[in-house]
Amino acid sequence: MSGTRERITGVISPFVKKIFTSKDLVVVFFLIAILAIIIIPLPSYFLDFFLIISIALSVLIILIGLYISKPTDFSAFPTLLLMVTLFRLALNVATTRMILSNGHLGVENVSEIVSAFGQFVVGGNYIIGIIVFSILVIVNYLVITNGSTRVAEVQARFTLEAMPGKQMAIDADLNSGLIDKEEAQKRREILVQEADFYGSMDGASKFVKGDAIAGIIITFVNIIGGFLIGVFGNNMSITESASTFTILTIGDGLVSQIPALIVSTATGIVITRATKSDEKDFASGIVNQLLGNSKILAIVGAILLFFALIPNLPALSLGFVGGLFILMSYLLSAGSENIFSKRIFKRQQKPKPQIKQVKQEIPNEPRSLKSIRELEEQLELKHQANIDDKLKVNVLLLSIGYNLSRLAEHPDSPLIERIRGVRTNIAQTYGFIIPKIRIKINPSPDFSPNGYELLLKGIKIAGGEVMPDKYLAMDLTGLITKEIEGIPTKEPVYNSNALWIDKQDKDDAMIAGYTVVDSSVVISAHIDEMIKYHAEEILTRQDVKNLIDRLKEDFPSLVADAEKIPLGVIHQILKELLHDKIPIKDMLTILETIIEVAPKTQNNIPIIMDYVRSNLSRVITDTFKSDDGKIKLFTLPQAAEDYLISKLQDTPYGKRFMLNINEMQLLVNAMNEAVEKAKAMHIIPILLVETTLRSTLAKSMEKNNVPITILGNAEISTNAEYEFLGNLDLNF
Repeated sequence: MSGTRERITGVISPFVKKIFTSKDLVVVFFLIAILAIIIIPLPSYFLDFFLIISIALSVLIILIGLYISKPTDFSAFPTLLLMVTLFRLALNVATTRMILSNGHLGVENVSEIVSAFGQFVVGGNYIIGIIVFSILVIVNYLVITNGSTRVAEVQARFTLEAMPGKQMAIDADLNSGLIDKEEAQKRREILVQEADFYGSMDGASKFVKGDAIAGIIITFVNIIGGFLIGVFGNNMSITESASTFTILTIGDGLVSQIPALIVSTATGIVITRATKSDEKDFASGIVNQLLGNSKILAIVGAILLFFALIPNLPALSLGFVGGLFILMSYLLSAGSENIFSKRIFKRQQKPKPQIKQVKQEIPNEPRSLKSIRELEEQLELKHQANIDDKLKVNVLLLSIGYNLSRLAEHPDSPLIERIRGVRTNIAQTYGFIIPKIRIKINPSPDFSPNGYELLLKGIKIAGGEVMPDKYLAMDLTGLITKEIEGIPTKEPVYNSNALWIDKQDKDDAMIAGYTVVDSSVVISAHIDEMIKYHAEEILTRQDVKNLIDRLKEDFPSLVADAEKIPLGVIHQILKELLHDKIPIKDMLTILETIIEVAPKTQNNIPIIMDYVRSNLSRVITDTFKSDDGKIKLFTLPQAAEDYLISKLQDTPYGKRFMLNINEMQLLVNAMNEAVEKAKAMHIIPILLVETTLRSTLAKSMEKNNVPITILGNAEISTNAEYEFLGNLDLNF
């Protein structure tokens, strides 16, 4: 016997193992089974097996819906819903075939499961069966299915409308350095997955609704068709035919509608989920929220006990359930100070003996000359330390009002975390580490409690006011779907219109298309922009020395040659690059160029700068290219460029254009027109000129407040994709 069992196990085991290791075969088998059920007439035992599988699948789905952490963890649910619905409809076809073909032979000849539900569940009474079935259909179709369908529609619409705002929030975190590119990509994938899921659920919920309608139609077809076949095809009496086929049809309807009801409930649970991040699953969350407050449980128990005392009400049932709630309340509150320990089960505790504290009298002894001298020295040291602190120059200092103190009271406070992100972002973007930003609370009555100021070497370079208890809503895209209420203000970085809104309005604002950030993000974004604008002033000689020292381990000979160049020359070159918003991450190329050119030019800064910028052409091209990967350029007419070259002269203060007032104004007007065209195209205004003109022309435009970037011919990478936008309208 044991040998036979081993042989059978040896034959079956490889197939079972293959099925469990190849999970895709399970889905293929399931789909083939659906087709087989529809096409091939099944014997009753196979039909019972598949009906039990349908019930088990529905129970499995609702349990998964209860125990997942968030709806998108069950991303296969929309497709699974289609497959399960199709499977259940295939079973309806099979049971209909069985009922109409074998129903006249007796209820037991159709299916044990259908017979059990038709006789045991409804007591063999088809009137009761019709009523129970009707209730199930009404609950499933009118309540659960309609509700789930509506929630899915709203959730899908809100999710899709909120996507632009969420994507901008991810981009804002990436730009501020709070997350890296991998984390940003991961968040974008989650966002897309969420949108796909809710969009699919919007359509998949229609499967459930259609399944409920199909169940009603199939039930009427079975009853009417079975009755007619029984009476006219099998010579059954009208009463016998009605009784037999109604019980079979109701049994079949219950077998299909109960799993449908369970799956519909699972759909509603998944689509209405709002599990908090600190809860592992929905089941735990709902129990914690229902039974988490012992005081409420005690009140419910007390109300039930009160009703138990009213005559003609079931005192035993009300008293038992009321006592159960009181017991749960007591057990939940055990070990903590609660209403029981205060009032219901208050114990008389013996008062602890109080120890009378006697104030010690310290005799007034005259201080010695030595102790007085030591006290004077301590006071002098403290005073000197205070003076040193006043004289200490903080490269960057953030002064905040006392209402904002909680944003920076701990090392992991939101503002401090954001500032760390700013420092990381500047290091990644520009290639140098800014000094630690000191945060100081300003107690002055003249300083706004909600205000902040950023000081560079003791001088204010930026400031503003925020509302720490509200959120700033900004229309960055111009695609908002509706206006929201809030306190009008100006966004501090770009001075654009914005609103301060309450916390409860945050989700509505994001759905409407606003970009919503908190106060710490507003301050950190302002700091980030100001640091980029004043980067050249922040970079000190010590920072330059640190940048060079970092190369010593990998490039010792390069650093040895760089140490022969005056540190001031290297410092000035780096400041000029930062002034023009060019990153200094490629210190290797910068130092190699300076080492090669500086001795030949007697450390002439303008000439060295031209060579450095030329060798950084790839960096410059990458910095100023547009979103489509192309660098888009304006140019000067050849006659105008030749004229400017002829007007370029050396002076004791460097090269200057010898232009009269009218000529300079003509040049400025042409530049401003190019800037306006670039703004309309949402690109950086860039002018390409001869390298000999670049430096002087850039300084002239900066002096006249024209925000245009001027690049030399040699500063564009030979492999760059570029697009000429035309010549400036300039004719001297």
